[in-house]
Amino acid sequence: VSQEGALVRRGDVIARIADLTSFRVPATVSDVHAGRLRTGLPVVVRANDLDLQGTVTDVFPTVENGVLRFTVALAQPSHTGLRPSLRTDVLVVTDRKPRVLRVKRGPFADNVARQAFVVRGDRAVRIPIEIGLAGADDVELVSGVSEGDEIVISDMKDYIHLAEVKIR
Repeated sequence: VSQEGALVRRGDVIARIADLTSFRVPATVSDVHAGRLRTGLPVVVRANDLDLQGTVTDVFPTVENGVLRFTVALAQPSHTGLRPSLRTDVLVVTDRKPRVLRVKRGPFADNVARQAFVVRGDRAVRIPIEIGLAGADDVELVSGVSEGDEIVISDMKDYIHLAEVKIR
């Protein structure tokens, strides 16, 4: 009851008490991804430096202002790093491949030319690459490199016109 001295009748709500021992995560995503979102998909909820596993439990059927709402149930709903109104990133896993060649995501993964620099001795040589699945942290490299190759993942757009760059 918000006002002092207000009349309270039998059955009226006097106060609501939140259960802070267990959390679920309400989340949103652009309606562009609506076709790939479904219940049961695994989710990583990233809060500060904490990654928590979860599952999509509800997908709401209506799209409002280009946004689709869904709910995530956490594997550890009472984790000590959680608190009410905590802002998080919700990463929905829509596909997975076992035993693939992957590398940390860097600016090279976003270039339109799909070129990367691979270290060969004292030089970085530009090669064409093909990128497969991409996540928030890593990208799959389908072709152009092999296991053990050292790839320059930093921004090399100033050198993309060169076939190779000398490394100091």
